Amino acid sequence: LREEGSSEGSSGGAASGGASSGAAEQSIAQLQAVLAAAHKYGVLRLLRWAEGQLCDKLSCEMACSLLSLAHVYGATELERNCLAFMKANMANVVKRAEFATLPPEALVKFNMHCAGIEPSEEEPGRKRKRDDE
Repeated sequence: LREEGSSEGSSGGAASGGASSGAAEQSIAQLQAVLAAAHKYGVLRLLRWAEGQLCDKLSCEMACSLLSLAHVYGATELERNCLAFMKANMANVVKRAEFATLPPEALVKFNMHCAGIEPSEEEPGRKRKRDDE
């Protein structure tokens, strides 16, 4: 969304828009790789930085893939932002093919977010311990 607004002032026209789109995709791919590496090596500060950068690049085209990525790497800030963006732009997001490929857990989180239900801190599928009498 930001690239569209910033390329309006350039005199390059459609050719420069295509080049900036390719550069934006490469930038997002690099940020996704940084997020994966930060998660793998446990570099929390870098993970949070990559999350913030990816949050700035949210669009209808990227929302579903970034939500899946956030789910895989436990990027809670990115997940929250993706869910809020998807809810605000639901009409456009649910039409995309990527929406149908979301993992079931991500779809449940999306539905819960849309319903205004906060996910519990307990692990899903785990039973509570009984209080001994």
